[in-house]
Amino acid sequence: MSLIFIRHVMVEVADGIALSVSQYGRVGAKPVLYLHGGPGAGCHASDVTLFQHLDLHVFFIDQRGCGRSLGHDLTDNTLAELIEDIERVRQYFAIEQWAIVGGSYGATLGWLYSGLYPNRVSEQIYWGMFLANNAARDWLYGPHGAAVFFPDDYHDFQRAAVQGAMIPDRMSIEDILLGYSQRFNANKSHQQSAALSWNQWEQKLASPNQITLVDPSSASVTLAVIEHHHALHRYFSATDLFQQVNGNISAKTHLIQGELDWVCPAHLLKDFLQQSQHHQLTVEEVKSGYHSLNDAKMLIRVMQSIANIS
Repeated sequence: MSLIFIRHVMVEVADGIALSVSQYGRVGAKPVLYLHGGPGAGCHASDVTLFQHLDLHVFFIDQRGCGRSLGHDLTDNTLAELIEDIERVRQYFAIEQWAIVGGSYGATLGWLYSGLYPNRVSEQIYWGMFLANNAARDWLYGPHGAAVFFPDDYHDFQRAAVQGAMIPDRMSIEDILLGYSQRFNANKSHQQSAALSWNQWEQKLASPNQITLVDPSSASVTLAVIEHHHALHRYFSATDLFQQVNGNISAKTHLIQGELDWVCPAHLLKDFLQQSQHHQLTVEEVKSGYHSLNDAKMLIRVMQSIANIS
């Protein structure tokens, strides 16, 4: 039986900012929150299939500024506001406690939310969690991380930042991000071209075994612009927030990590968890698994884990 659509609501969370919330499943069943990645990716129809044939009440939120949500001013698009938006939606629907499911930056938001509001989360399942610290940022955008394994693709990523000019011998992450800033703030043609290069780099890392086909739509530009905004601002002191919630999470938590996740690599997660005081945590590595759920191995394992939500 397919997951049944219940209703769609726009939830106002601040002046000029309203979040798109779609509900599927059965009213009265266990509430589950789905958190998409990016930041800025928005929810997609394929996300609903993760919950097929399950007796759950699933809430799909488009983060502010993306998907069908309103509020495109980047000034208000911060890590803290994205987390608080989750709590605002919970209060709007008067949900006492819900399970959380999410990947990549959605896992980041969920982990931090569950530490700030431990009584509101019953259990959680995350995959490819992005740690939003300096090491994760350096790995993703710097010359000594994923770039070492994908040098040609990284060269293209750099070249877009300098608009096709000669790439400096020592090009820092800040140089790259500032270069993309100039292009994202230029005319529509420059913005679309820069977004294409930005998304191609990440998609290559997320699904290295697939041909990289990037959607040129406005949603694709939004994704690149919001991701860049968070990276430029070093994820708004996420490291401090991770430390603040350390030891506060009480929900049973299952992390699924792809062995070959080039976006959020296993060694960074291992380093992070060595400092974690979460005692209801299990970590599972998917052999030869990548970052994206386009990878059948990751998709199957994530769906199997979600099916165990009680």
